[in-house]
Amino acid sequence: MGIIHINKLKPGMVLDEAVKDISGRLLLKKGKNIQSAHIRIFKIWGVTEVNIRGNNGSKNTSDGNLDPDKIAKIKDNTQNLFRHADLEHPALKEIFRISVEFRSQYSFPEKEKQVDLATTESKQDTGNHNFLQELNQGNITLPEVPSIVFELNEVIANPLSSAEDIAQVVHRSPSLTALLLKIVNSPFYGFPSKIDKISLAVTLIGTREISGLALGISVISLFNNIPKEILSMHSFLRHSLACGIISRILAAHKGLPQTEQLFVSGLLHDLGRLILYSYFPEESLNILSRARSTNMLLYLQENDSLGCNHTHIVKQLLQQWKLPMVLENNVFFHHDPCEAPQPVPAILVHLADIMTNGLGIGTSGERFVPPLDNKAWDSLGLSPSCFDIVVKQATHQFFALESMLEI
Repeated sequence: MGIIHINKLKPGMVLDEAVKDISGRLLLKKGKNIQSAHIRIFKIWGVTEVNIRGNNGSKNTSDGNLDPDKIAKIKDNTQNLFRHADLEHPALKEIFRISVEFRSQYSFPEKEKQVDLATTESKQDTGNHNFLQELNQGNITLPEVPSIVFELNEVIANPLSSAEDIAQVVHRSPSLTALLLKIVNSPFYGFPSKIDKISLAVTLIGTREISGLALGISVISLFNNIPKEILSMHSFLRHSLACGIISRILAAHKGLPQTEQLFVSGLLHDLGRLILYSYFPEESLNILSRARSTNMLLYLQENDSLGCNHTHIVKQLLQQWKLPMVLENNVFFHHDPCEAPQPVPAILVHLADIMTNGLGIGTSGERFVPPLDNKAWDSLGLSPSCFDIVVKQATHQFFALESMLEI
């Protein structure tokens, strides 16, 4: 019996020990021949090594033959991005280590145009503007809820909703139907046979889970007109998607039910910024410019300039649209998770946002890694040792979904 790294597996090898995921779920029985599809599923669920018959017993690892100067430069750049984080904290120290390793292995060229600090300051100063007060007084008009979002919300709110009820709503949008079927047939779920009906997807994944997934995709697809001089929508979507995936995987490690709810929360966590960029581009340019020139965290600069930040804005929208309270809480409290009525899911989105910023997958405009809420971390009961597996799982799921969410 020998141990071999997942990257060295080849189709036709025979397992000498059953392969299970982090939760103990059986992925492939002992004695089975490994196929390409099995290797892909192993990677998705974070399996890094398996026991193979006839192997010489040596443990293979990745080569890691990277230029030391390149690694040192990446480490210095990454350390600058963690300037607001306490790198002596065990969780952040591990996230930093993984981030350096990840950035050394993967290159994500951003499609965004960098803000020119010399030219973006508006003639109209928006500093100390009480944006929140104007929102509360109804002086700022937010978009109305689209019919499909309203109908999906009605289905989610009804505990008696059936798979057919959900399928009927989803089928009213052919593009949403096609996208959901692509997702459920991707390695993100790893079903052994093709799913060709939304009603079957609902049966397999769950009523609330598929409804929440459809709801999250429908909401974020409404805000696809960010001015290119502010940020690319492609980059924003990648950040949101990665945060949703990591939130979902962290929820699975924590043993929470309805992990799709965390996926949607992570997907929508920075929706307030999307509203700002789309509807208030001049104010947004000012805020981005000031944050970058002062090396200030973006949400703190939002507070200084607007009297609130992106979480307050999305809270108003989600309340106006009467979306599920759990989504509202997870999104609104992702920078202050201990204040949430149900803190654990909000903490997971908080942690996922930190990890996504550390890895550098896309951006919502924030340059730096947000600080970790130490009290929230202490109450979570997770070990930093799980982060390596979480990132491996998230990386494969991200690549499986990225091309499908070109909203």
